[in-house]
Amino acid sequence: MKKKIFFTLFLLVIIMSFAAFSGTKFSVLGIYTINFDDPDNYVDVFPITYFDIGLTENVMLRFNDYISLDSSVLSYDFNNETYKFKLPRYYYLQYKMGYDLLLMFGKFKFRDYPYDIRSDFSFRIGGFRDDLGDSNYTLNPMNMAIGGYIKPFGEFKFGGAFDLENKSIYAYAGLDDRYTKYMFYLSQDNEHNKLSASFAGYNSIKFNRKLITQLYYGVGYSVSSSVETISEISNNLSDLIEILPVPKINIGGKINYYPVYLKGIIYYNMDENNKNLYYLDVDAATNNPTNKKWLYEARVGYYLPKPWTLELFFQGNSLDEGILTDYVTNYGIKLIGEDFDLIFAMEDINGRADGKQKFVIGFTTWTDFVFTERPLNNILF
Repeated sequence: MKKKIFFTLFLLVIIMSFAAFSGTKFSVLGIYTINFDDPDNYVDVFPITYFDIGLTENVMLRFNDYISLDSSVLSYDFNNETYKFKLPRYYYLQYKMGYDLLLMFGKFKFRDYPYDIRSDFSFRIGGFRDDLGDSNYTLNPMNMAIGGYIKPFGEFKFGGAFDLENKSIYAYAGLDDRYTKYMFYLSQDNEHNKLSASFAGYNSIKFNRKLITQLYYGVGYSVSSSVETISEISNNLSDLIEILPVPKINIGGKINYYPVYLKGIIYYNMDENNKNLYYLDVDAATNNPTNKKWLYEARVGYYLPKPWTLELFFQGNSLDEGILTDYVTNYGIKLIGEDFDLIFAMEDINGRADGKQKFVIGFTTWTDFVFTERPLNNILF
């Protein structure tokens, strides 16, 4: 283990001698949710902080934290007083060279997915995220780890991460083009004792200035797997192969014919005997497919003068009781602006808060505090 850590540090020291521009700044992303019809849960504020220190033009020391969530605390005793400092949830050294190479060492966010349907529809199948498998959504990071990706030729991409403490391993490979992505993922998660495999893809076709189509999809599998060494993973591959006929699937897409569009997603769980343990990457803001056999959301939108869009949506799933028919469990209207949305729905539309919220405003803010616009090695030397 010491040899692996030494080799990684040695590699990063060599890399740091080759520089690229990167300044130092502190940034805050503020995510605000206002529930107009629920005085008990009127407002929710979720700030995320980022502190990036540019060491060279390519190398950064990065810290970021979900400051409203609990994390480790550093205690310091001085003059019979104890001072406590909140430690950031993530801290790592990063080397990045354009879009072709990324290396990270420390406690970092590890994520990759071809299309972020989670930001639109609150869940995703396929890909990795740092807290994948965390059913309580506490956003706990990986332990000390090494990871990254490389695009050695053309648009082919290979990546992964290795947890140095619990020896979990994550790997992916595939085609990473701007409009076409196909990626295979395999992981042995020793924290949650799961061997997982998934495939995710994305295709976009522009027929003309008005007509644009998008298609995104994912298939996921997972079985119980607890191993002491990486070589033992092969012992559980037969269990993974056995559940291939019973995947968890999501398919989504968008047909854009300006000024209108049709957009939607479908989730289906073919596993009736609970053999497929694949963990769904859920935000829980609106749609949560957990314990549901199927789920869908359909949207019809109209582009108003910029930056506004008006959208009508319908939701349905196999578990909740219908309100229009057996297949419509919620519907509503949404006004979307730049970093802003206003939603009115017939049923609960904010899954993050207790109770039922039907009239919700959400908006985000981003603030940068720039300390230096050049890397430290250009300033100090």
